[in-house]
Amino acid sequence: MPFESEHRTYYLGTSGWSHRDWAGKLYPLDMPFSDYLETYARHFSAVEIEHTFYDMPTPQAVQAWYRRSPDDFQFCPCLPRRITHDLRLRDTGPDLNAFIAAITGLQEKLGPILLQLPENFRVNEQPQLAAFLDTLPQDVQFAIEFRHGSWLKDSTYGLLNAHRVAWVVVDAPFLPRTPRVTADIAYVRWHGHPGISQRTRHETDPAASLRPWVAVLRDLARQAERVYGFVRNSYSGYAPRDGTVLLELLGEGERK
Repeated sequence: MPFESEHRTYYLGTSGWSHRDWAGKLYPLDMPFSDYLETYARHFSAVEIEHTFYDMPTPQAVQAWYRRSPDDFQFCPCLPRRITHDLRLRDTGPDLNAFIAAITGLQEKLGPILLQLPENFRVNEQPQLAAFLDTLPQDVQFAIEFRHGSWLKDSTYGLLNAHRVAWVVVDAPFLPRTPRVTADIAYVRWHGHPGISQRTRHETDPAASLRPWVAVLRDLARQAERVYGFVRNSYSGYAPRDGTVLLELLGEGERK
């Protein structure tokens, strides 16, 4: 069945859309790079913008993303690593304000902004996290991916709930799968695990590893207004295939 934007619950896709090795798979071999986003958006309703983790987006780039995507499409940009990793959430005002000013050019197509915390950012730094959350604009949604097990505690969930920031549910080696809803939206990322080679993933039925997630996603959808989810290329080496399998398992169809 086609996506119906007014009834949409799941916004699923991949981390990034510009992977060159998707040419000949998701994209025709002769397709210009500038056409990738429009083609991607015919298959998926959302995308995670990895590029913004490394570089501040220009107004021209943001305008191009907006122009080349459907009206009901959602972009979920990564907060720059300068804020999360270099500054470790301290004295972030100028950088945070500059990023928000740039990325809100996406207007209604702006989904939640992802904060990826460093692996060595532990719960003893919770006061710094709380102070940072106090500075976030109230009219923008955020989601946080923790990468250390010390954050798996009720005080973390309570802090996020108080600020309406989403806990990121992960399939990853650094945290167990912990489905929690702490905001109006839920957020999931599929990283994959070491020891499972890309060749092994390619030679097996991707539905076998993704099918158990259907119940998780549906349970999240009962608690949140929207569920965002993104498969990283590291999950199997070819994220669009896995994203498509997820949509099929959920009974969602290709965008039209």
